[in-house]
Amino acid sequence: MLPTWIRPLGLAEHVIVGGLLTALLAALGAPALARVVAVAAVGVAHEWGDGDYVSAPGAPWNGILDTLAFLPVPLLWWSSAWLG
Repeated sequence: MLPTWIRPLGLAEHVIVGGLLTALLAALGAPALARVVAVAAVGVAHEWGDGDYVSAPGAPWNGILDTLAFLPVPLLWWSSAWLG
């Protein structure tokens, strides 16, 4: 049973946004590591802005989990580029 502050749909939305931002940065020619750093920065800024680190139910883990949800696509893309 998941805690009530973990919403699978919300996590999926974060993964999608992270993937779209990664694709946009790739289309603009950003290197793979730069895409990971940029998406992580957007994730931190978003979660800080909506209070998930300090005031939301489940804080700070809510913000940490949501930030990590932004990263699967850029990390996989970077690892696939790194592995060849």
